[in-house]
Amino acid sequence: MLYEVLPMAIVADMLLAVSVSNPPTSIVRIANVNSKFCPRTFELPITGDLEIDSSVHEWSNYFRAGLRGAIELLREKGLATGFTPVGMDILVDGTVPSGAGLSSSAAFVCASALASLVANGQEKVDKKELVNLAVVSERYVGVNSGG
Repeated sequence: MLYEVLPMAIVADMLLAVSVSNPPTSIVRIANVNSKFCPRTFELPITGDLEIDSSVHEWSNYFRAGLRGAIELLREKGLATGFTPVGMDILVDGTVPSGAGLSSSAAFVCASALASLVANGQEKVDKKELVNLAVVSERYVGVNSGG
């Protein structure tokens, strides 16, 4: 008996609609189209790192991880001198099934980091730099991604 192996393609996306606070604030409000994920609000620290409690499995921590990584990258590059991260309103949607082993957390952290970099004035983002940033950032929520 012969079996034909057909390639299987999975089309998935992670979408973030982002609006920068105007007038500027340090408040981040995040909501998900999927009502199973409750809206969250948090304040950005003026100095220091954005805290993430990796012992609490919370969907918004993945956004926080990408945001924290973006802020760290901006500071590391010296682009954030005198810089205060901007507050944002974010609406999340996507077709990557969470918890299915298809890297939904990596997709969310990567999309979050990219959105946060752009919202904070970074017009050009190097793809390799973004991937490395996302790998490191995902570890803030307790996920040991191999990249």
